[in-house]
Amino acid sequence: MYLLSFVVPPARRKNVTALPAKQPLQNSAYQALAQKLQKRADELKLSVRTLAERLGKPRTTVHKTLTGQRRLDPIEFLDWCEALELDDPLAVLRACRR
Repeated sequence: MYLLSFVVPPARRKNVTALPAKQPLQNSAYQALAQKLQKRADELKLSVRTLAERLGKPRTTVHKTLTGQRRLDPIEFLDWCEALELDDPLAVLRACRR
């Protein structure tokens, strides 16, 4: 009987089931960017381990980025472009938007 006094009434519960219609990582531009980064790493014959060493990041972080499971912030994107020897980061972004 005492346990019932600690139950939160339904009127006070927050609705936490609402999700955005489309997750950011499912966006085609993010997927295209991940594919371009993966393609460039393949062209340079860089393994995930080697790329992680160049970036100074854990291998799991690099893998998740290359597979589109993780987003890049703009500064980090520039580091990736440097590690992948991409001369024009803006051109890479423009190509992903098409």
